[in-house]
Amino acid sequence: MKNNFNIVEVKKHWESVANIYDKENSYKLNPHHWRFIEGIKHVNSSNSKNIKILSLWSRTGNAIPYIRKKMPNAKLYNLETSTKMIKIAKKAYPNEVFMETDLETLDFKDNSFDYIMSHETLEHTPYPDRLIKEFYRVLKPDGRLVLSLPPRIADMHQLIYETFIGGHGEGPRKGIPSWVVKRILRKTGFYLKAHKAILLLPIGPLWFIKLGNKITEWLPFLKEFGIMQFYICNK
Repeated sequence: MKNNFNIVEVKKHWESVANIYDKENSYKLNPHHWRFIEGIKHVNSSNSKNIKILSLWSRTGNAIPYIRKKMPNAKLYNLETSTKMIKIAKKAYPNEVFMETDLETLDFKDNSFDYIMSHETLEHTPYPDRLIKEFYRVLKPDGRLVLSLPPRIADMHQLIYETFIGGHGEGPRKGIPSWVVKRILRKTGFYLKAHKAILLLPIGPLWFIKLGNKITEWLPFLKEFGIMQFYICNK
């Protein structure tokens, strides 16, 4: 599977918005932090120093407080495409490890990580299936991948959001239907433990957003309309 853009184009966009990224995601109408709120629910709390976590991609490090709250002593590796974003993240989190990535190959040994947290990444990857294979390779046996990304229909949501509200833009991207993601995961060897959709109603009061999340649980056939799709996978 190949998308019609390359990593140079992806990196160019995120380099161009690095300085406004956090500001644009601070607005109350932005659903940015929901990826971390939901994603961290699927990670077990631990004080162990032996646990290794891969966060890809990490942008300016917004996932770190959520991860550290559950696993304060874990070895955390944050991978990002933009050197400018890494610079910003290092300033905010000087004790954390940040590395640059091409969203295709991972410079780690086989069976290295207990958890991989990958939020809103696959839609920006030139070769989604290659990255999934790398996730499988570097994940330990019985390790867990927490993967989130928008479905194809969310491309329209994003266009509406950028037109009427603003934001930093998403650059090169292509939403992937859930059935395609499931096929790639299954073909790679992952066991899909759960598939969950949130943000059916992505903006508005908190009670309204939470209602939308509940609706996708009550009426599973509406999952494809939730703009954040979560895939909880075990190796």
